[in-house]
Amino acid sequence: MSQPVQAVAVIDIGTSAIRLVVAEIGAKGEIRILENLHKPVSFGKDVFSVGSLSQASMAEGLAILQNYKTVVDTYQVKKIQAIATSAVREAVNSETFIDRVFVRTGIDVEVIEGPEENRLELIAVEHSVGSEIELDKKNCLIVEVGSGSTEVIILNQGQVELTRTLSIGSLRLPEQASSGKLKPEAVQKVLKRSIQEIVAYAAREYNFKQVDTFIALGGDVRFAAQQLATTARERYAIVDKKSFVNLVNKIAKLQPEEVAAEYNLPYPQAESLYASLLYYVNFLNETGSETLVIPNMSIRDALLLEMSQLLSGHKRTDVSRQIMNSARHLGAKFQYDKVHSGLVGQLAVKLFDLLKAEHGLGPRERLLLEVSATLHDIGSYISPAGHHKHSAYLVESSEIFGLRKSDKQIVSNVVRYHRRTVPKAVHESYMSLPRPDRAVVSKLAAILRVADALDATHQQKVKNFEFEAGSQAYTLWLSDSLSDVSAERESLQDKGDLFSDVFGLPIVIKQKHLNG
Repeated sequence: MSQPVQAVAVIDIGTSAIRLVVAEIGAKGEIRILENLHKPVSFGKDVFSVGSLSQASMAEGLAILQNYKTVVDTYQVKKIQAIATSAVREAVNSETFIDRVFVRTGIDVEVIEGPEENRLELIAVEHSVGSEIELDKKNCLIVEVGSGSTEVIILNQGQVELTRTLSIGSLRLPEQASSGKLKPEAVQKVLKRSIQEIVAYAAREYNFKQVDTFIALGGDVRFAAQQLATTARERYAIVDKKSFVNLVNKIAKLQPEEVAAEYNLPYPQAESLYASLLYYVNFLNETGSETLVIPNMSIRDALLLEMSQLLSGHKRTDVSRQIMNSARHLGAKFQYDKVHSGLVGQLAVKLFDLLKAEHGLGPRERLLLEVSATLHDIGSYISPAGHHKHSAYLVESSEIFGLRKSDKQIVSNVVRYHRRTVPKAVHESYMSLPRPDRAVVSKLAAILRVADALDATHQQKVKNFEFEAGSQAYTLWLSDSLSDVSAERESLQDKGDLFSDVFGLPIVIKQKHLNG
């Protein structure tokens, strides 16, 4: 029996506008847009000047969302995905606003972090250009300039190598460019200097001159593509660098009201258009690319795509490979033991799969365990003494592509408890987690401790095991060809207490002849 058509909605609460997309999802995951609404707000001007949303701005946003809820109800939408980005994320009173929205409208807004925006942007890019541009053979710089933040992703031969969320945008210029009415040439110099500083910092990890494909996301650059796309396809356009720079130079000579009249744009967009496009120019100039690839998708489209895949039962876009690439890149930055971490990860996910009936966790938690295994020892870069605490700090303070803040908090706690101390009520970082997440941390940390014990010497002696769940204990059967596993036994005895607490039985090592 085919799945019935379903109406869904995506709401994007941005820095300068709140957007609504209502769509119909077909039985095969096809998407038909029913409504596409856009209302300006002044969130950014509040947050970037005083750090909080004003009562007037919150009332303005709430009125828009109440109207959107009326529209959504008209279409009998059952599934609403609402997100908020940089302005609400940074406002000190963001929780107050989110709570008011839920009380007045019933809309549950998720405030997403930069890595989650990066994940959605990569989905948009791969869906738009992946079938025609071989990303796994390219060195790509992906940039999305928003009103309050700029997202940067570097793909090296298809692998996420670097992600950054920068506190710059079309409404958030560097301080020197924001003060007074500067001429376009002066703004250009300030932005160029600012971006060169950013690139110089990032160049410690990546040489931007290696970039051969520049991919630009965002409403303003899509506008530019409409004006001068030399190659236009259904899902993306290609614009040559010279034409793009000429357009930006033309806009630089116009006042905002002239831009609005010339291009039939709302005044708020016309006012910030030059700064937005100038960011793209300056990033483009740092690369070796002579063209811009401009996908005809936004993160709203990426959310819709995920919803369509979920509701229709079609395979969901999987970015777990990219999340692991990002974790390994972070590990390499802190000179981790790649072989040890890789083996611990393999052993941990094997044990996770064998214990599925006992822990009741799913693919998300399995991925978080693998990320934790990859990063559990990176704190040794700071000091081997207490490295579990240093590892937790480095995870907490680093960007890992595709992980929500809540995911990263789980990983941070799991690596914190991979040795010695088990979770305690006096540990603030653990107790601050929601109760379900605390349970996840305990289960994953218990498994990671066992896997780490199996490579206690970092010599990769134990590469496989057989597992037996008995009435008195869980047994890890190791090959009897291993002459000495005393270090592994001792380590498991030291670390196995959490496993026993979580799963109700001790876990022990025994040896026998293993098949294969």
